[in-house]
Amino acid sequence: MGMALYDPEHGYYARRGAETGFRELGRGGDFYTSVSVGETFGLLLAHRIAREWETTFDRAQTFVVVEQGGHDGQLARDVLSGLREIGSPLLDGMEYRLVEPREPLRKVLEESFSIRPEPQVQIVDSLDAAWASAGIFLCNELLDAFPADLLVFEGSGWRERQVAWDESAGRPVFATRPLREEFAGFAAELGVDFPEGYVTEICPAVDSWMAEAARLFDRGLWWIIDYGHERADYYLPQRRTGTLRCYREHRLGDDPFAFPGEQDLTADVDFTRVEEAAARMGLQKRLFTDQHHFLIEAARPWLLSIEGKAPGPATAKRLRQFQTLTHPSTMGQRFKVMELRRG
Repeated sequence: MGMALYDPEHGYYARRGAETGFRELGRGGDFYTSVSVGETFGLLLAHRIAREWETTFDRAQTFVVVEQGGHDGQLARDVLSGLREIGSPLLDGMEYRLVEPREPLRKVLEESFSIRPEPQVQIVDSLDAAWASAGIFLCNELLDAFPADLLVFEGSGWRERQVAWDESAGRPVFATRPLREEFAGFAAELGVDFPEGYVTEICPAVDSWMAEAARLFDRGLWWIIDYGHERADYYLPQRRTGTLRCYREHRLGDDPFAFPGEQDLTADVDFTRVEEAAARMGLQKRLFTDQHHFLIEAARPWLLSIEGKAPGPATAKRLRQFQTLTHPSTMGQRFKVMELRRG
């Protein structure tokens, strides 16, 4: 999964689009994100960021929004545009730091923000370089693209499903191997009450990532927005085939070896693992909810401002985007939001 997504020459995220230099999302890409729905997602986050700054932070202190996995920077533009629209005084002294460790994509971002400048935006190469005393960390659909390892329950015990090469077929295939020692503790926690052949995932990269992300602020909030489950739901015995899946041109697939480097590979997030890793780094869970409830609360000032007014074309467009972002049958329940805090 790591090679298929991140190989610097042939990986899925290395194949850049002609217009922005980044893989295209939305209608012309392989899948939709909340950002590709339209600018309303950024506007609602702007409302929530402004309120947290006013009520939770020292307004005399430099305030920084750090975003990781920000793709082509569109969410940063939408958030800053939203802050301008609502007239937030936060804009006067804030900074917005986009974390992009890959040099080719960092150069594309730098060029983009030189052509269409946003004075608050800085492009940095690591979470360490994004450090600030106070602020909010934001990532949207970042953790679902972390490489996952597959576990399979066979013969009353857990084993690991790894990649092998089938000479006769001339292609990679899955092969079952003994479980690595580093996964033994996790497998023991899962127990043995699973059907034969049950497949699931583990994402060890969450732990090392959180060890870096948690050092960002002395006082701050961390917003992790993604699709996934808490552990009691993630590892239900009924979820027999796991959550690893593929997307290509908006079509769902189940063969990760098809179209290598040309299809997205993704797996749901184990939010309990995220919470445990955060707790080890001194962060506390402040909130875990779905995107529907998170954005409904963020949208309260905006919805009150248009209440009782006939919507014009621009407002009607935003209301359609708002419905897509929050409706339980689209993105509202599928996406979850974990908010962590320090200070």
